[in-house]
Amino acid sequence: MQETKFILSIRDLDVSFRTTAGSVHALRGVDLSLRKGETVAVVGESGSGKSVTMKAVMGILDRNSAVNSGEILFTYDEQGQKKTVDILKMNRRQIRRTINGQRIAMVFQDPMTSLDPTMTIGAQIAEAVRVNRGLTGGAARKRAAEVLSYVGIPRAVERLDDYPHQFSGGMRQRVMIAMAISCEPKLLIADEPTTALDVTIQAQIVELVKRL
Repeated sequence: MQETKFILSIRDLDVSFRTTAGSVHALRGVDLSLRKGETVAVVGESGSGKSVTMKAVMGILDRNSAVNSGEILFTYDEQGQKKTVDILKMNRRQIRRTINGQRIAMVFQDPMTSLDPTMTIGAQIAEAVRVNRGLTGGAARKRAAEVLSYVGIPRAVERLDDYPHQFSGGMRQRVMIAMAISCEPKLLIADEPTTALDVTIQAQIVELVKRL
């Protein structure tokens, strides 16, 4: 596939969903390009397709979706060589093994529905590190503590054994960011990560993402 100067390039993306009432169009002709080190904000009202676009990039569209046209080109380094893939042409297993977590990560809108309430924070981050970086045991736990500390959670080592409900809304969002960056992805997607937070915490989260 021809190499692109962008790390991410979405071209003419068209997505619809099959429903009991018929086909519902979610995206029509979406174009978006992103260079390395660049930040792009996707702005639109509720229901305009922002989250659907990002889910398409992650390869996690709902099962009743249909991609009618377009391509999502992602360029990354592999063994010193530039490689460009069309995410839309990859199956979920390929995306999971080579893209998600390792090279592209996403901070979801609502941490309470994204975090498992039955698992400790440390276990959840360690699982992501184990799956995507092959670290196990103490090494995975050490990495979990490192990223928690990096996003500004005090006493990170102690907090590894806490559950999601023991964190405030702002802290849970920081946990989601920590999980997303734990495997050092080349592209970070943030899907309205400050929506449910008060203004002061919103500013802190925005500054944190900018720093990262």
